[in-house]
Amino acid sequence: MDILNRLNIDLKRLDFFQKFIGLNILVFLSYRLLILFNYQSSFIIFFSLDNNFFDKPWSLITYSFIHQGLFELIFMIILLLFTSNSIKNLLGVQLPIKIFIVGVLMGGIFFLFFNKSSGSLIGASAGISSLLIFLLLMSPDLSVRLFRFNLKFKYIMGLILFIDFLKLITPGEYGIFSHIGGYLVGIFYYFSLYGLPTLKARRKPRYNNRRKYSPTKQIKVDKILDKISKSGYESLNKEEKEFLFKQGGKK
Repeated sequence: MDILNRLNIDLKRLDFFQKFIGLNILVFLSYRLLILFNYQSSFIIFFSLDNNFFDKPWSLITYSFIHQGLFELIFMIILLLFTSNSIKNLLGVQLPIKIFIVGVLMGGIFFLFFNKSSGSLIGASAGISSLLIFLLLMSPDLSVRLFRFNLKFKYIMGLILFIDFLKLITPGEYGIFSHIGGYLVGIFYYFSLYGLPTLKARRKPRYNNRRKYSPTKQIKVDKILDKISKSGYESLNKEEKEFLFKQGGKK
């Protein structure tokens, strides 16, 4: 019982994305195990999203749990942790969860609408796409450490968007429409938070409307966001990080 209680406590300490990643790893291991018994096809059919959606409506969510390749799974984990933590550090824990879940749903809907084949959709790329585009709009000059190089996030996203564009113009690549659905969700959340672009300074976020921002605090928030865009989140000192957490509505 002590072991079970400790395990329960440890699971409660995990955030949403850590639990999601754990579930994906568990599903991946189950899939690899089923290959030994030649049941992997039935497993994929049951959870993946395809034109038989009305026979298995749960697949609008469960398709995001399936990753057939190890590299695909690892790449998903890296992108999901990077984007969710970057947004969470600035705007609190709830916003990236909302963006991701709605991105998964909208990506699935877009795939169903545009899919003209008998193929199916698997993977969490739609939800990750929504986080990626939101982060791009929020902090395009965010510095990303890649091996020994510091790269601007906007250049990495430029490559990702270019690859998606190539898939979009390739006949039969219907899975790309799930990415487009995700991108639209991220764009929607960004502009609902900051408003449409104008010649004036960026508007203060409307996220967590119960908290009123004073002009002095908003100026400080803008300065910190500019610092993050230029030098990355790690360039902030302890006081600046704590201030952002409080203003982001973290409880």
